[in-house]
Amino acid sequence: MPQKPLAAYTVDIPKVAALLADQPQMQAFFNALTPGYQREWARFIFGVASDATKQAHLAKMLTVFEAGYKSKRAYDSRKQ
Repeated sequence: MPQKPLAAYTVDIPKVAALLADQPQMQAFFNALTPGYQREWARFIFGVASDATKQAHLAKMLTVFEAGYKSKRAYDSRKQ
């Protein structure tokens, strides 16, 4: 199945922010990201078919944000 282009996920950015409504600090962190990072996160969460995977990706995003990283790529390549 072909993947949608990253730009197609722009419409999902408000949905990501809405998912974070009960966590104001995480929502503020997300809202402060550039549109490019926001689109990447929207694709990471809404570019999957299963609700279970969406929930797992949302949890991963929160872990990345709590560690102070803007992207999963930067988080995954950090020195441990």
